[in-house]
Amino acid sequence: MKRKLILVLIAMTLVMSGCGKDASAPDESSSVFEKIDQSEGSNQEAGQNSNADAVGSADANAAGNADANADGADSANQTTAETDDYTEQIKSEIAALASDSLTDELVAVNKLYDKYADMTANASDQAEMNCLCQWETLVWEDEVTSLLDRLKEKDSENYNNIYSEYESWLKYVPSMAEKMTYVYEGGSIYPTMYSYNEAMRFKREAYVLASTLADVTGDVAFSFPDNSPCGYYGDYAGDSYLLITEGMEGDSYAIKIHFDNSKELIGYGSTEDAPESEYISFVSDDGSVEGRIDCFALGASFYASVSDGAVVNTNETYEFSFKY
Repeated sequence: MKRKLILVLIAMTLVMSGCGKDASAPDESSSVFEKIDQSEGSNQEAGQNSNADAVGSADANAAGNADANADGADSANQTTAETDDYTEQIKSEIAALASDSLTDELVAVNKLYDKYADMTANASDQAEMNCLCQWETLVWEDEVTSLLDRLKEKDSENYNNIYSEYESWLKYVPSMAEKMTYVYEGGSIYPTMYSYNEAMRFKREAYVLASTLADVTGDVAFSFPDNSPCGYYGDYAGDSYLLITEGMEGDSYAIKIHFDNSKELIGYGSTEDAPESEYISFVSDDGSVEGRIDCFALGASFYASVSDGAVVNTNETYEFSFKY
């Protein structure tokens, strides 16, 4: 929901920027000078022209100074966004949030993430947003590092296997984030949304590692503080995957289903209630395929109820193991 709010703020920023430019454009049908009566003589005309030149020169100088001040302010804002470094601050904040209650810890880290997400949302323009969004990712990346350090201390016997799996996963984070940002490809907002999808992969990894650590430490009260169907489903090293990302409206989702590196479906979905559980109803962009997506703790499935047979077959179910 917060990300949808950020998208709305971005759209408002772009619209306001466009309005500002239009408002500053002069009306070609008007003039700051009155027309001169040619019958009043050449001397009066010369004097009037001289005054007009002086006024025009003063206006030009004032406009130039205003432009220079505006450019300087924009440059200062962009320079601040590019040069401010929150690396050590975030590292200290994450260290201070470590808790025996891993559920409480994850709740606190979510609040810390929201603080930096708000900073991005309140940026002066899209360029500044694209600079600031990196700190959101670092929050969850540092939390993952903190959890790995504690697993090394508490479960040294299994740590090598845990860390080896983490390293294999880490190599595919850029690829997963890139695939999940397909909706914004080519747009100025792309870096911000790529960073968001990258941050969410680290968040998911933090939740998985926290669950593992809870088992080791005997934290029987542990539970995920939130749960979303959004994610990357399937083997991150494989050719088949299901992508679910937030849509622009409440309970709506952008969905891409890729099959064996050759065929794919792109469409949208919305949450539906069912007696046994919630599911996501799916409709492809061209309307040729309809179905439902069921999400589980460790994977998801897609059932095609209507299809033209070009990509999937009617009444077939496709499984996507693992969630990242």
